[in-house]
Amino acid sequence: MYRFFVQPQVNAMTQKLMGYELLLRSYCHDYWETPTNFDAIPMEQQVSLSYQEIVNIFRDHRDNPTISFNLNRKQFTDKLTIGNLIHLTKSVKGLNLVIELTEAPTLEELQKYVAIYRAFGIKLSLDDVGTDNPWGQRTQEIMPFMDTIKFAMQNFRLQHRQDELLDSLKTWRKIADLYQLDFILEGIEDKQDGILAQEYNAQMAQGYYYSKPIPYNAELA
Repeated sequence: MYRFFVQPQVNAMTQKLMGYELLLRSYCHDYWETPTNFDAIPMEQQVSLSYQEIVNIFRDHRDNPTISFNLNRKQFTDKLTIGNLIHLTKSVKGLNLVIELTEAPTLEELQKYVAIYRAFGIKLSLDDVGTDNPWGQRTQEIMPFMDTIKFAMQNFRLQHRQDELLDSLKTWRKIADLYQLDFILEGIEDKQDGILAQEYNAQMAQGYYYSKPIPYNAELA
C-alpha cells in the first residue's frame, strides 16, 4: 500500500505557504516508511496517487501552490514516465509542477528531454545540492537546463559535516545567482534556520520547523 505524504514549502521572508513536496511512502508493519526501491512502483501508479493528493490540495488552495515531485535519472528519461506527467499537467488545470532530480542525467539526456518537459510547463530542480549528489562537478553543464536548486542542510547534519555547511551554502547561493535560478533551503529545523534562509535570500524554505512530511488534510492547509 502506497500513498504520498506532503511537506509544505514556505516563502522564506513572509512565511506564506508557496507549495508542497510530495513524498512517496509505503505501509509496512503498521507504519509508513520510505520505499527502498522507487523503480519497483510503476510510474503510472505514482502519478495516479499524486493526482488525488493534488486535487485535494487545490480544493483547499485557490492560488494553486507549487507541487514538487522526485524523479531519479531512469525515471526522468523514461518515455512512459514523461507521458504520465504530461497527462497529469493536462488533467489538473493551473498545475505548477516541479520535478526534483535526485540523480544527474547526462548532457545528452538533458538536451533530449528538457525541451519536452518545458513544452508542458514542467520545471526542473536539482535536489540535495552540496552533499549527496556531485552536481558541483558538472555545474556549467547542468545549470542552464535548471529552474531551481535545493540545498539540503539536514544532510550536513546527518553526515556530521556542520563545519562545512556555511561555506557550501555560500557557494550554491552564488551559483543560483549566476544562473538566475530559484533557491530553496531545505532542512529548516528551528527559528535560527529560518533566519538563515532569509539571510541567503532563499525563495522558499522547507523543513521540520514548518512540518514533517504528513498525510495531507484540511488542517494542514
